[in-house]
Amino acid sequence: MSLLCFTIAVLASTSTALNPLHFAFPENPTGPTPFQISVDPDFIQSTAEKARLYRPSIALQDQPEWEEGPPPSAMNELARYWADEYDWYGVQEEINANFSHFTTTVSGTEKYPYPVPLHFIHERASDSNDTSEAIPLLMLHGWPSTNLEWAKVIHPLAHPSNASAPRFHVVAPDLPGYGFSPAATHSGLGVRAIGQAFHALMQQLGYTEYGIFSTDLGWIIGMWMAADTTSVTAHATDFWMAAPNATDIERFAQNQTTPEETAYMLGVQELQTHHFAYSAVHSTKPLSLALAMTDSPVGFLGWMWTLMYSFSDGYVYSKTELITEAFLLYVQGTYGNVRLYMDALMGEGLSFPKTTVPTGIIEWASPNGPYPKLKDASLVPRSWTERNVNVTFFRQHDFGGHFPAISQPEIWLVDVRDFFAET
Repeated sequence: MSLLCFTIAVLASTSTALNPLHFAFPENPTGPTPFQISVDPDFIQSTAEKARLYRPSIALQDQPEWEEGPPPSAMNELARYWADEYDWYGVQEEINANFSHFTTTVSGTEKYPYPVPLHFIHERASDSNDTSEAIPLLMLHGWPSTNLEWAKVIHPLAHPSNASAPRFHVVAPDLPGYGFSPAATHSGLGVRAIGQAFHALMQQLGYTEYGIFSTDLGWIIGMWMAADTTSVTAHATDFWMAAPNATDIERFAQNQTTPEETAYMLGVQELQTHHFAYSAVHSTKPLSLALAMTDSPVGFLGWMWTLMYSFSDGYVYSKTELITEAFLLYVQGTYGNVRLYMDALMGEGLSFPKTTVPTGIIEWASPNGPYPKLKDASLVPRSWTERNVNVTFFRQHDFGGHFPAISQPEIWLVDVRDFFAET
């Protein structure tokens, strides 16, 4: 190869490597545009090759499994499966066939004065019924998810088999930097600005009023939306964070907290002491982490799997499920999704004002997970949640974990329908 040909080949390779999306997003769509997911075949192949080149880690013979992260033997098998058997094209075909996908771009705001491109699923309630009574529902996921966290519940929400059940026009966007919503190109697109972009999306779709269902980081976005706009008529969530105040801490020290408060505080203490390292890194050094993870799909999968295994209450993910979860966050690079923690957990992220929006809180324990001390870490006492919102519906389950729409979709649907039927 001549020097000139070699130089051209290097430049072409560099240009491809620096493509931030690896999928075709329509250029500046100003309204809802039908969208077919189609990831660059060269990127799919190169990702499989990186999985094939994964360097196995040593395994300490006397170390309990999952003490420090996913077992090396399990990661080796996932790498092999990704390289040799995983069928993204089949997954992509299924995703396209099962849901109505759209893209659009909404205008920026004072906090983020740049256009915000979005990918979203829009599933309207059945036309065979009176859709005027259907409830527009914005569904907000967190990390490490995309809008496919709702894959098992979107159709039942829009097309319930029981004619008397509430029906919904479901709008399920990918957060910017997640799945197929392009990541921000400037700083400032944090939880509050994303909420403003999602409000603009709902207005663009003609929904002047709407409900929200949220989880994880999406809960923080939903809380800000309830505070920042009068269009949110109700907010349901299966996630809550509440720090003890000075009085709670004093009562705890004097053994005066209720059994529920004590169990929650001990669970949160265990979480923050032994299982919250990922959040600390995401919210302080996201770029350093992304620089390591963006070129290692298997390494990123291992990072994600640690959280998924810890908080899924024993739900067993298939190899395809795990790899798909990772690939959907890996396809445009990891920085855009992990960085959201920096805005969500720092600054004004959690300092939302109290609102009067009717709020439904559905909590799920984790008794079947690998860490018994985390069982009650998500069961916030109702009185603590009422410090921030107008709680009109409160339900606790002693199982289910952090991803109940995946692990317990039928029960999840009952809860959501019950809340909106009562609101």
